[in-house]
Amino acid sequence: MVANIELVIWSFLASLGFALLFRIVGRDLLWAAAGGALTRAAFLLFMEMTDKRLVYTMLAAMCAAFFAEYVGARKKMPPTVFLYPSIIPLIPADLLYNMMVGVVLTDPERITLNAQNLVPGLLGLCIGFVLASTISYYVRRKIFVRNNGKDSDIERNY
Repeated sequence: MVANIELVIWSFLASLGFALLFRIVGRDLLWAAAGGALTRAAFLLFMEMTDKRLVYTMLAAMCAAFFAEYVGARKKMPPTVFLYPSIIPLIPADLLYNMMVGVVLTDPERITLNAQNLVPGLLGLCIGFVLASTISYYVRRKIFVRNNGKDSDIERNY
């Protein structure tokens, strides 16, 4: 339990660092870092529920994307401002590094072992973002149609 809390705190700090790198300022900086902490917490929660890397990575990526969409809409900013720092805890850099070490050392066992974990993680990220974007698109479209009528300029251009 303590280790998980430490991971969430480190994820907050890592996302904060990347938010600074992306030149996010003010309170938006804290929102971006909070997205990283939320993403790590969701990742750990879903990892306890299932042992399928694709599934728990996909669900955590969806949480990050929905968080970014929500905060972006509330702040009237693009969601990517909050999405990029939020996904930092999900990037499987250790698996990619170890797989590349296996390639350099021509160690097929190391390559296979790391690739078997890397591919489902990356697929989970991609699928999670696509699903969250699709759902968000249709929710926004339904809200615009309901608020502005079917022939509004916003709906036609969206």
